[in-house]
Amino acid sequence: MLHSFRARLLAGFGIVIILTLALSASAVALLLREQQAEAAEARIGVLVGPITEVTRDREMLGWPPQMIRVELSAWAEVYDMRLLVLDANSRVVVDTAQREPLLGSVLELAFSQQVDAQGGISAFRTQRLRVDGEDLYLFTARDASPGIRDQTSLQLVIAVPAGDVAGAWAALLPRLAVAGVGAGVVAVTFALLFASRVTTPIAQMTRASEAMGRGDLDQRVDVQGSDEVGRLAEAFNTMSSRLSRSDQSMRDLLANVSHELRTPLTSIQGFALAITDGVADDPREAAALINEDAERIRLLVDDLLYLSEIESGAVHLEIEEVDVDGLVEGAVRRLRLAADDREVDLVATTGGGTVQADGRRLEQVLANLIDNAVRFTPAGGAVTIGARQVADGALIEVHNPGEPIPEADRQRVFDRFYQVDRSRSPGRHRGLGLAIVHELVQAHGGNVSVDSSQERGTTFSVFLPLVPRAAPSSEAPRLDGN
Repeated sequence: MLHSFRARLLAGFGIVIILTLALSASAVALLLREQQAEAAEARIGVLVGPITEVTRDREMLGWPPQMIRVELSAWAEVYDMRLLVLDANSRVVVDTAQREPLLGSVLELAFSQQVDAQGGISAFRTQRLRVDGEDLYLFTARDASPGIRDQTSLQLVIAVPAGDVAGAWAALLPRLAVAGVGAGVVAVTFALLFASRVTTPIAQMTRASEAMGRGDLDQRVDVQGSDEVGRLAEAFNTMSSRLSRSDQSMRDLLANVSHELRTPLTSIQGFALAITDGVADDPREAAALINEDAERIRLLVDDLLYLSEIESGAVHLEIEEVDVDGLVEGAVRRLRLAADDREVDLVATTGGGTVQADGRRLEQVLANLIDNAVRFTPAGGAVTIGARQVADGALIEVHNPGEPIPEADRQRVFDRFYQVDRSRSPGRHRGLGLAIVHELVQAHGGNVSVDSSQERGTTFSVFLPLVPRAAPSSEAPRLDGN
């Protein structure tokens, strides 16, 4: 039973190879059969002329048939053939066979003239005749000139078993068989290599899929070549990578949400019990703290729902012409008071032109980036917000001179709840601002990146295309921010 794809593929190759070799062998045999028969006739016919001349010479010298037989027997032994001599009445007067079985027999001759390869008349004539139970090919010379014909009455005939002529091609069968076996071996070898190239990645993907079904999502297969199988393997690796990343993101999300909710819920529970038990020093103050923690939870949940809506594409963008410079200046005005409280200056440089975008969503992007920059800028420092036109869009950069982001953390700054250093994040920062920035920018078909070093500080760069375009399907939705 052929249960595996590899076995079925090899079986298919085997059938094709066998049919191809069989058809090729049949065609070659048919062609060679005719060709070899003609070649055999030509080889025998070449001898007819010289032996006929010898026979005529001996007849003209007056040799009797028995003497002629002696000389012809020598020729017959040398060339392994049977020679007949007929008189004018087509009666056999000489038979070089050992017992002279045809001696005295009258043959019914009707020779056909042969045509040579150049289209001319051949030097011999042939006839296939069944004589005394034997199937014979008879060869005789072309008619002699009238002068010679008048002086001779004997006719030389070479008799060859029909099988020796018609079956001459059979001598090539062993060599054809060897060639066929060799071609079959080569074909099967290449079929095995090709089948292995096709089935090995598929077998790897099958095993990897089974492992993924058992929960091990971090699976990879070897990618070889750029054909359909190679592209399938590459697509499988991409799918596996995203599933693994999504699974890890979901685990991280649950862990982070649980962590973020644990503190305010514990606080709410503690103050609620204190009020219930009547041990709270100031019930009104305890109630206010409960309300504050509840508000913190509500904001966290709102941010999570909003982020999920963006990732799922449920957030509708109100596309309009947006003045990038006005957007930057408005964000600076709204956040200047908060920056002044932290003794941080906001400096804006404009020149971004206009883009087609959702102005309200972009305001949120800028607010999150500027707020993030202010929180990590030491007192007395300045946050620079710059906008400029670039090819096919606008580039907005938010720079702060604070401590750089470690290289290992740069790849995760857009993850939900990820914070480089919680001790450097004062206040009730929920760790979702940059994740929202990433998803909103991608929803506009743009991209956001971060560059950070000790010498240059930290710069978040947002590219916005002139006209929003859908984020590539390979990048949306993104659950991990990478």
